[in-house]
Amino acid sequence: MKTYFTTCLLFFLVNFSFGATITSVGDGSWEDPDSWDLARIPTNGDIIVIDDDNNIEVTTNNFTCNGAPATHIYVVGVLSFSNGAKLNLGCGSSLTVEDDGKIESGGGGSSKKIYICGVEVWNSGDGDVEGPVTFGVPLPIELTDFTAMVQSGHVFLEWTTNSEENNNYFEILRSRNGLSYEAIGQIDGAGTTNNQSRYSFDDTAPYEGVSYYKLKQTDFDGKSEMFSPIAVDLYTLEDGSCILTVYPNPCPVNCYAKLTECKLGEAQIQLMMTDATGHIVHEVYDTRNFDGSFDIKLDKTNNLKPGIYIVLAKTGKETFSEKVLLTE
Repeated sequence: MKTYFTTCLLFFLVNFSFGATITSVGDGSWEDPDSWDLARIPTNGDIIVIDDDNNIEVTTNNFTCNGAPATHIYVVGVLSFSNGAKLNLGCGSSLTVEDDGKIESGGGGSSKKIYICGVEVWNSGDGDVEGPVTFGVPLPIELTDFTAMVQSGHVFLEWTTNSEENNNYFEILRSRNGLSYEAIGQIDGAGTTNNQSRYSFDDTAPYEGVSYYKLKQTDFDGKSEMFSPIAVDLYTLEDGSCILTVYPNPCPVNCYAKLTECKLGEAQIQLMMTDATGHIVHEVYDTRNFDGSFDIKLDKTNNLKPGIYIVLAKTGKETFSEKVLLTE
């Protein structure tokens, strides 16, 4: 008797927001959180990347329910199946095998299958599949990263796409509360391309405190897609001596704390990170950069649990602090 897992999310019912990009970190099982950079298994709505030289094996029967967000899988390494495992993606999903990627059948007749919107698009009887090939409806835009950095009191936004289809333009949106957004700029897209494209936008009049930015992409036919927002915390001391920024905040995996426009005489600054109890979990003495700033990389993977932390910057004269939320 066959056993099927009939959750409404891919693989397991978990409490994560949709729309994240999740990438393999080595050979492993799809159902093992340690196989992925976000330390969780993929879920509906994710953009899933099986990285180069990684072999990710689907070992259980996975099903999704009607109305689930579309999921997009990019196989740069190897996607394999065992024991008649099946993968069922929701409507509007896609599975793209890149130039050097591969789906391995492992033999065993046609018991291993991939479905999109309830339609079988591959089974192990079809044999191995080498790229480039796409099953389903690929994303018109494959956004690989979207970052924000404070530079001289401006918020400098950068984003990268690995491919674009029929992309007319990007609209840059900004919000004080993460709910209502205003358009602050527009950048032309690259149309249709399989090459990597880099974009940037300089917000010369950003909000002080926490603000949110997101991208809206519009095709030539008027169809649009909204990408997940990022947060920037711009904190200016009353005496104007420094600007302390923690970005992105909340911090998904890696984030940064940066002091800019400092007029202090010290050549070094003590940067610390404490948990909610005041225990120091990270400490470093940083030397001024050539532009006069100080910065530190906050790495959540360094045995830090999700939660609220305090970033402290100390000099001989002043102390600056800012909260940062480390997410799952």
